[in-house]
Amino acid sequence: MDFKVLSSHGASLKIRNSLVGATSLNQEVGLFNFGNVIVQKDYTDNDCVRIISGGPYYIGDFVGKGMLTAAIQGDNFTAPASSIILRTLRELSNNHIMGSLVIVPASSGCTLNFGLAIERALNDNIVVKMLTVSDDFFNNQQSKMSQRTLSAVVLIYKIAGAMAAAKKSLCEIYDYCNRICQYVQSMEIELPHPNITPNATCICIDDPFGSDLPTTVRSDHSHETIKVPLANLISIIVNESNYRIDYRKGIDDTKLELQRGDKLVILLNNNAVISKTEENICVKDILDYLIALNINIVRFYVGNFIKCHENALLTITLMKVEDKNVLTYLDANYGSIPGWPNVNQNSRSSLTTETNITGNLRRKNRSEPPIRGPQLSERATNTLYFAIQFACDALIACEKQLNVIDSERDDGDTGTRMKTVAELLIKRMKQDKLLLKYPFTFFESMSNFLEKSLGGTSGCVYSILFEAAANKFGEYNSLDVTPEMWLESFEAAGAALKKYGNIKYGDGTLYDPICKFCETAKQELENCSHPLVAFGNAVQCCEETVNMTKRDKNYPDPGAHALGIWIRAVFEGVKLKWPLDAVCL
Repeated sequence: MDFKVLSSHGASLKIRNSLVGATSLNQEVGLFNFGNVIVQKDYTDNDCVRIISGGPYYIGDFVGKGMLTAAIQGDNFTAPASSIILRTLRELSNNHIMGSLVIVPASSGCTLNFGLAIERALNDNIVVKMLTVSDDFFNNQQSKMSQRTLSAVVLIYKIAGAMAAAKKSLCEIYDYCNRICQYVQSMEIELPHPNITPNATCICIDDPFGSDLPTTVRSDHSHETIKVPLANLISIIVNESNYRIDYRKGIDDTKLELQRGDKLVILLNNNAVISKTEENICVKDILDYLIALNINIVRFYVGNFIKCHENALLTITLMKVEDKNVLTYLDANYGSIPGWPNVNQNSRSSLTTETNITGNLRRKNRSEPPIRGPQLSERATNTLYFAIQFACDALIACEKQLNVIDSERDDGDTGTRMKTVAELLIKRMKQDKLLLKYPFTFFESMSNFLEKSLGGTSGCVYSILFEAAANKFGEYNSLDVTPEMWLESFEAAGAALKKYGNIKYGDGTLYDPICKFCETAKQELENCSHPLVAFGNAVQCCEETVNMTKRDKNYPDPGAHALGIWIRAVFEGVKLKWPLDAVCL
């Protein structure tokens, strides 16, 4: 997997100073004394649903009543750490029952880290839902892992925030915004470096179809005519013949259909790329083209809303108005929000940099997970201990093999990292630092342990797997552990990875063998196979699926291969310690 994930707990001084400056200019917001989190100062005084978002870039200007409750920015322009996201959720949920909606950009780093935090929040009985926004026009040509979010997320912030301020419930806000996302599409317009041609700037679309688009902006500082023929750009998004999004011939799953008389909201995100004069000409050309198609432009937002990319890029977002309430929420005014775009600087006689807010949540992070759910018998606990030992020994023995496999795709260190983690886990087991008797507690301990010890993308992936498995075991009221519980927890782990990793079966990742394992084990148990027989057949199918992740490579996916190694070892360990005449584990 090529997920970009950073689980750094230290705040970047540069970013922190930037946020101090931003909050100095808006006296209605402040900074939590942890992470890079801008928050409404009066969030404790209202009982509305909390609207939270974050990512690698600055979105603090959208924090305010009627939009975001809090915005979390990652360090070094990466996804925010899951620990900071979780602490923010806990703080905003303290003495609050309405719940939180987390709006996440559709990048794998964000969905993984936010997903891990949400899974842990759910285990803390925090009411929270996650909405992923994926609006890039060319996302349909990319894999799930490569999809992106552009400027449409700003409109979703406004709609969700206005609904929250109007006292709508969490489910109402989530369902409505999730439906609205189906009617939104965005596209990037790429500019070359401005120093190349000081008197003329060419606009080029990153068009995978190879279209020749003579779309240019002539910027002459001698007050000559400025021409921006953007009709060629809009014609890619809207097909004149049928007024719908055009993904090119042969591709049918379009998202946005327009007919004569339809209402449209447009957002042009300048991203500080062109001057105000050029920006206004872009607006004129877009309006001219769409009005000629009898499309009603009911709202047109223009400005430097959000940074979507490291390069100099404009983004244009089209939103079809399928519901009259969309305009009501977009027009709702609950106060000054810098990004929408009024700046509030009059709540005090003078500006100040004293903007820190100390969180009200006094509860410390628990040193050990709580005891919850069913428990294992002493014999089953010893079997689990033995199986984990087997898995660790297998990973240690396969260090060189995994490194060779990983070197074909990445840094060639998967085996070494797995070995290090296995040795640390063995050490913790010998020191009795793992409570194996309760599956919930064991899985949650493993989630915390792997996030810190394995680190990076792999650490986050395994943390999500074990956290979701713990969440499933925490739901059971039965005292005894059954084979069906183990399977259901493994299914929940796979579902969480699919959800937060934006992956599906067939992508050639470790999700493939997990999916096949669950499918086989479930079928075997439904056919009344002995649990160990079902386990063994599922492991065999899992290993066969691992080999299928080679795709166009010589070796299988290193993450999938590592999973095949330890799951086989776990099975062999259980088989040695548990006779076939035993049913419950």
